[in-house]
Amino acid sequence: MLSNSSYRRDRTSAADQVLRDLRGQILSGSLVRGTRLPSEKELAAHYQVSSPTIREAVRALSAMSLVEVRHGAGTFVTAELDELMSLAMTAIVELEDIGLPSILELSEAFYLKAVELAITEASEEELASLRAVASEFTPKMDNAEFEAALRDFLMELVAISHNRLLITIAGFLIETQITLAQAVAARAPSAWRKIAGQLIEERVAIADALLARDGPAADAAVRRYMQRGRDLVRKHATPVSSATTP
Repeated sequence: MLSNSSYRRDRTSAADQVLRDLRGQILSGSLVRGTRLPSEKELAAHYQVSSPTIREAVRALSAMSLVEVRHGAGTFVTAELDELMSLAMTAIVELEDIGLPSILELSEAFYLKAVELAITEASEEELASLRAVASEFTPKMDNAEFEAALRDFLMELVAISHNRLLITIAGFLIETQITLAQAVAARAPSAWRKIAGQLIEERVAIADALLARDGPAADAAVRRYMQRGRDLVRKHATPVSSATTP
């Protein structure tokens, strides 16, 4: 159902105004995934515009992957916000030619904020789970096991922040790092063991500091983890632009 908030036309094109209003309702969650939009006639009446104007706005929403027009069934909201965020950020990274150093620096900032929030927001069960995941790493893991364990650890680390935006953006960064690590492993199969396998104690230290609700210790542990990770990448992964900090 469309929002009951008042709608007012301005001097921009009618289609742009309708597009902006519908897009805002979708991105805010007022129109959730799976919602069937009102008919073209109903939308035209609601926005006090012509049917061609509605069709133009809907075409734009479809091009943005926010809705899907199913002939004979109607127009449905299809936006998956996590996916949209990933697509948008991937485009930025590629178009702006953002290098790995920038991605790693940003990742560290998100991990630091995650542990800061987790000190007060995470439950004892969540912190214990993170500690268990950190303890699953062993030097004898194969590449697939290292990849899965690393993804689990980093995603749990940001999840316990309970900040949806942080989790979404950090999730994209984590997947980007994993993808880059896979490229390194394709050239040097031992890279996972030489990098991810050397950071077991550092991950446990992060989890232990959080279990103790010790903010400064958790902050310091994350910084040590990231710094040692970068050092190991420089040593074992060449070129560095194709590697990742685990």
